[in-house]
Parts: sequence; C-alpha cells; structure tokens
Amino acid sequence: MSVSQETAAALVQELFELQRVMRRVLKESTAERDLSVVQMSLLSHLASVPARRAKDIGADSGLGASVMSRQLSHLEKLGFVERAPDPEDGRAQLVKITEQGRRAVADHLEADTQRLIERLGVLSEDDASQTREGLNRLTDIFLTSLGLERMTTCLPQVDPESAHGARIPHAPQGPATHTTTTETTHRLEDNVL
Repeated sequence: MSVSQETAAALVQELFELQRVMRRVLKESTAERDLSVVQMSLLSHLASVPARRAKDIGADSGLGASVMSRQLSHLEKLGFVERAPDPEDGRAQLVKITEQGRRAVADHLEADTQRLIERLGVLSEDDASQTREGLNRLTDIFLTSLGLERMTTCLPQVDPESAHGARIPHAPQGPATHTTTTETTHRLEDNVL
C-alpha cells in the first residue's frame, strides 16, 4: 500500500519546516564552533571511509571543485587531513583524516550531542529513540531512491565493555542497515537534510 497524496504533502511540509529550523539551529551553534558545518561534514565523511581522491569526496558531497579545494586546504593547514600520492596514479593524491582530525570530529560530536540534549529536554528516551528510528528510516528511503549510501555514521562510539568509556570506531553501515546506537548523518548541502 502506498502513501496517500495527503500524507505525502503533509510530510513534505514537515520536512521543509525541519529544514528551515535546522538551518537556524546550525547558524546559532556556528558561533560556538571552530569548524564550519561543511568542514565538520567533510571530516565526518573522511573518518568513515578510506583515503580518497578529492574529486571523489566532492562527488559524494555535491561540492564544486573550488569549494572542495579550499575546504580541504583549510583542514590540511589545521592538521586535520593529510594528502599522499595515489599509488595507482602518481599524478593524483589521496586525502585522509589524521588522528587530530578524528579527535576534532569526536569533540564536535560530543558538543553537538550536549546541545541536542538541552534542546530535547522535553522528550523521553523512548520518544527520542522512536524519532531517531523514524528519521533513520526516512533517510534510508531517500538514499536508496537516489542510489546513494550514507556519508557518515556514528563515528566515535563509547565502548560499553570499557570501564574508561574509551571511544572505538564504528564501521560504516550501508543504506539498508539499521544500528542501535545513536547515528548522526551530516549533509553538506545547506538546503538538503
């Protein structure tokens, strides 16, 4: 059974409203960040994939070559990414995240998580989990319809077995996979959720 015209129209309106308010939330939190949303998105993506060519990262993100070049150069100056010759093509370079970049992702994710906890104070754990599952499902449907995979998944994850709460990397998930951990999907485009 497919979704009715009325339900789809209402969902479109809700998505536009969520998009509008998320731009405001991101703008408000920008003052507290040392990295832009685009830079954080690039770092998050690089933390979940092996070293890649800048043009491939650009294709995934939808960023133009000049914007991609500027952003990667800035991240490289900060020590968050590094470039190395592509062993398959000596003329090309591979970009990969550094340990310092991974720490920056973890720190920003932690700060964003704390800000979100403050905003979501009216939700119970169960309500928040159901909301996450709904958003996760909707994201999966959109990604599948576009033939895309998630750019990022939950990157730093607290190891429940560790007494010290050490962070462990989380393996990237395909679009049809649902995880039980909190998942953060960053989009690089300002106008797309």
